[in-house]
Amino acid sequence: MFWGSTHEDAGVSAVSEQFSGEPGHLDVDTELVSFTTFETKINTLIAARQEPDISYVPASISMRLGAGGLLANFLDHRDRFGQLDDFLPEAIHYWNDEGAVFHTAIEVMNVWYNTEIFDEEGLPAPPSRSEDAWSWDALVDVAERLTLDEQGRRPGESGFDTSQVRQYGMVAPTWPSVAFYALLRGNGADLFNEDGTRCVVDSDAAVDVFTAISELIYDHRVAPSPTQLTSFNSGLALMLQSRRVAMSLDGYWNLLDLAAAGFPYGVGVMPRFGDEPLTCVTSGATCVFNRTEHAEQAVEFYLQMADPAQCPLYEQGLWMPMQRSYYTDPALLDSWCKTDIHPPNFVESVVEPLLNHSVQEPHYRIKESATVFSRLAPGLDGIWLGNVRGRDEIARHLRGVAERVTPFLTGVYPDVRRA
Repeated sequence: MFWGSTHEDAGVSAVSEQFSGEPGHLDVDTELVSFTTFETKINTLIAARQEPDISYVPASISMRLGAGGLLANFLDHRDRFGQLDDFLPEAIHYWNDEGAVFHTAIEVMNVWYNTEIFDEEGLPAPPSRSEDAWSWDALVDVAERLTLDEQGRRPGESGFDTSQVRQYGMVAPTWPSVAFYALLRGNGADLFNEDGTRCVVDSDAAVDVFTAISELIYDHRVAPSPTQLTSFNSGLALMLQSRRVAMSLDGYWNLLDLAAAGFPYGVGVMPRFGDEPLTCVTSGATCVFNRTEHAEQAVEFYLQMADPAQCPLYEQGLWMPMQRSYYTDPALLDSWCKTDIHPPNFVESVVEPLLNHSVQEPHYRIKESATVFSRLAPGLDGIWLGNVRGRDEIARHLRGVAERVTPFLTGVYPDVRRA
């Protein structure tokens, strides 16, 4: 059972059919479920003791299921499947000292942009090396130069019409667990304290980041509000192609749709808010349930899905590999990232930050993170919708958010281990 686009459906189905046709393998029956209903469905199936053998599982509930004894531990299968030892630490999340869930793939945050827009404005492309990453002020300056109303006026020019913006410089990163989280950590801040017992969105360093994102929308006027963004009714690829926006801080998975859209696009490193530019590693988990009668074959199928040589979703730009060898062996690295759809600077813009300048999304580390984020995210809406403006008001608002979220925090899991 899995979620995803029609492209992902085709990729999963292709590997499933291949696996099913190999000698000694059981047939794999696939079921595509909408992401918006996935968590409800998986919880319903678990309650009825009818869960699938193997399934995508949202990061926010996978650790709870593992700690609750409902998931097979892939680490128990390392003797049979030695390729599990090749996985990057970023792809393995420990619910205790002996048990762990594994990613479905690797995804990271980058700057995606329409190269024609930058060329037409005579602007240098977003930096492709971490050491050259834009400061926050530099990002804002470029976004202002790329924001135009219907008369071609920029936000700093007289008569700029906020009701008639035809091209925004960027999309504001407002979801707190991915691109925004990288900026937060880069400024020395976090959403929660180290032991997962207190929400710390009201720290001075965190307030600085929240305020800066709000100012992108309501002061600098270089990014659409969440309400405006909803009215665009299109994914990132179409927004860049149609020039509704010039760039965005967003995930690697967009490459698949960007490649299909048929316009020139580029990729750069995340900007730095503090001293270091960081990207954020994210992905849901793929889990085998303990009640399956076919645990070994389910793990084998997982490894076939995770193999860039057998699953088309890697070369198509949806997933990044989880195996260390696909980053350290030049031939294997070229096999998935030197393609017609990957920009020429891809390795330095995407691979190098993953290996050397990355942080983990917090969903795997924080216990009961589904509940915690269901309280945190709505509390931030007032900032993103412009109802709370200015640093002092945002600081006061975030103190209230922290006080409301903290009672739901119950600690942390061991999470990623770096040997």
